[in-house]
Amino acid sequence: MISDNLTQSEQKDPLAFFDSVYELYEKAEASIGGSVDRFYSMAGFNIRLRFAGEELIPYMTPALAHLEIEPVDNPALTVCLWDSNSTNTIMPPPPWQGYNYLQRGEVCGFVNDRIHTNFEWGSHGLSILDSHRNLGIYWLESSNQILYWETGSPLKTIFNIWMSQRGIQLVHAGAVGLPSCGVLLVGKGGSGKSTTALACLNSDLFYASDDYTLVTGQPTPTAFSIYSTGKKNADDLERLPFLGKAISNRERLGTEKAVYFLNDYFPEKIISTFPLKALLIPRITGKPHTTLTPTSVSTGLAALVPSTIVQLSGAGKESCQIMMNVVKKLQCYYLELGTDMEEITQVILDFLTNK
Repeated sequence: MISDNLTQSEQKDPLAFFDSVYELYEKAEASIGGSVDRFYSMAGFNIRLRFAGEELIPYMTPALAHLEIEPVDNPALTVCLWDSNSTNTIMPPPPWQGYNYLQRGEVCGFVNDRIHTNFEWGSHGLSILDSHRNLGIYWLESSNQILYWETGSPLKTIFNIWMSQRGIQLVHAGAVGLPSCGVLLVGKGGSGKSTTALACLNSDLFYASDDYTLVTGQPTPTAFSIYSTGKKNADDLERLPFLGKAISNRERLGTEKAVYFLNDYFPEKIISTFPLKALLIPRITGKPHTTLTPTSVSTGLAALVPSTIVQLSGAGKESCQIMMNVVKKLQCYYLELGTDMEEITQVILDFLTNK
């Protein structure tokens, strides 16, 4: 249904629609008594999250806590966040139909070179970015709609699109290493990627991520941490018992993966960036020892690109080019995972230090 509160121009023009939602955000902010701001340094850019009240802060900020900074003037990107329930500010029905949603949530007719409008399937909210003004909006009806995996990777649609316009790509990969160099861990669910990344918290290696990482190939391949979170299947927690204290949703493990907000427990192990040396593709072997087997750049790309493109709204040809620029400069290996967890991390450490 098309709302009577929207003009005919707003019903057809992505920029006009953005402006109408931004006006509603400002109304929501005023109704709650002003904004509550948080600032972060991400991949070298200062980012402001501008909340209409405090309702969404516990859901949207813990995953970013390791990147928080003091307030700054003129942030590179500002994202306005609000919910209708706590601000008593109603979002009119959208000027499109359900069939306008693509698989990744893009809203047909409301995406162009400047504006990206995305329906978030989990929360049933909206993420909108105006690239010209470096201004994003995240809205949902109520904080009760936020699902557990969204708290672990908040605002990834807006961050992905905005960063990719600057030659930095959000990829579906983990990243671990040392300040001098590190590796991307790439693999489908069940390959051992998250287990390998999280195991590094109990080693001499540092942790950037287990699921999403920002990467660039210019001037050299580099990884940037975006979320200091981890997720693990609830039926496989015993392999990393030292993480037990960090489980945030223990009472819901019957229906959810375990979610860890790692900066609360391992702040000294979180690293924000490092140069990349290699891409590793974990494979569970069932054998006792862990080894590295060289493979091709094309194999590395095949492990990284499709899962990234499928998961991330806005990822397309330009995203593929960034990933190609990164991977073609890296060594690629299969990480043949053994059963000894300490040996897995030691093999990575020895590789990075050329032992």
